[in-house]
Amino acid sequence: MRPALALILATCALPSVATARPTPCAAHRFAADQGDLAYRSCGQGPVTIILPGGPGLDAAYMLDVALDVAASGRRAILLDQRGTGASRAALGDGSRLTVAGSVADVEALRRSLGSDRITLIGHSFGGGIAQAYAAVHPDHVAKLILMNSVGPDMRPPTAPLDSWRTRLNPDELARYDAARAKGDRVAAMKIKFLGSFYHRARGLVFLKTLPDSAIHQDVAPLSDDYARHYDVRTTATGATFPVVILAGEVDWIRAYEARLRETWPKAITIVIPQAGHFPWADAPAATRRALRKGLAS
Repeated sequence: MRPALALILATCALPSVATARPTPCAAHRFAADQGDLAYRSCGQGPVTIILPGGPGLDAAYMLDVALDVAASGRRAILLDQRGTGASRAALGDGSRLTVAGSVADVEALRRSLGSDRITLIGHSFGGGIAQAYAAVHPDHVAKLILMNSVGPDMRPPTAPLDSWRTRLNPDELARYDAARAKGDRVAAMKIKFLGSFYHRARGLVFLKTLPDSAIHQDVAPLSDDYARHYDVRTTATGATFPVVILAGEVDWIRAYEARLRETWPKAITIVIPQAGHFPWADAPAATRRALRKGLAS
């Protein structure tokens, strides 16, 4: 652990799961269409693929989740999606930044792992890709876990998606609006992330460990494709695998929950108390319990 980070954690009395224990994860690559992609493999057991959000966030921000999955007796596969992290070079000309392209990348990963059926964990926008994969390849899905996920499509839900603004002070709101006006989407996103935490101090720690270089705005066309051309409900028919919805209690993205339950009517919902959009960093112990319950259900 870096001394500066250790001092912050000690001062706030807010321990980080990942920094308090070793990270026995190995780096690997696999061949996908138009370039190799990278992933971390943690632990042993049934394969669980973790899809980060953004789109465009390096997967490292979900390392705690991978470690918790590995500690539960599974092989956690933390994917750096195309254009991010160690898969940055595979961005290419951007023509693969589509929902279909992302589904194909996950399928290429499954094949390279030699696993017939996988558990999928998708966070935020990664939940959209996880749903899309499960709808196209239901026979290869053992379980679908949607953690603070977008809906089966990107149409505006009935409830607002801006409740995170109420957790920011006036100066932060002004800085957010100014960053958006200037087109500085990275600065705006990080301020929004701060408003996405139940525990403000934990949000500040999280942001200190998330460098600007870990946010790739040129991957944004992927969400545009999801919004314009995709609706999981048109293909998610007759799914027999279990679905778990994990939701931080105060997360703004919970506005999509009703539509998720309509799409996956047999899903169970587990609410993580005192947590927002990044529950493993906001309420680590409660998230660990919820995740294990979801994996075991």
